[in-house]
Amino acid sequence: MTTGEKWKAIRVRKIPPKNFQKILKEEKDLFILDVRSLDKRTLSQQDFDFTFDNAMLSGNYIKGVMHCPLILLEDNYRLIPKDKKIIITDWIMKQSTIAAKFLIMKGYDVVGILKGGTARWQAEGYPLIEGKNSLHNELLCD
Repeated sequence: MTTGEKWKAIRVRKIPPKNFQKILKEEKDLFILDVRSLDKRTLSQQDFDFTFDNAMLSGNYIKGVMHCPLILLEDNYRLIPKDKKIIITDWIMKQSTIAAKFLIMKGYDVVGILKGGTARWQAEGYPLIEGKNSLHNELLCD
């Protein structure tokens, strides 16, 4: 991923959890992308054979989300449908802005990112799907 003046000029909408939930309920044709890293304890070579597999997400995640770690996005973004609106999240909003800008530059319709990430979503009491790995596992989303 490269940056430049065009990259810097892109503004990404930060959607608070309350508004994010409203969009999820109202929009029928969304692609929800979680770009958080893979769990260190479960990472293996087979994980580099990419699929949008939520089984490798550390901790809990939002229903309907598809997982593509930011590090794998440049090689796999073409698998994301271009005819859908995209909302992006990660664990604490450190990687989602980068992913959003990258996809916007590639011509995707990015609605915005979840403000505060999945951690804020959870803290505000919104529903999550229990992930395969517990939240106390070390995350690569520093």
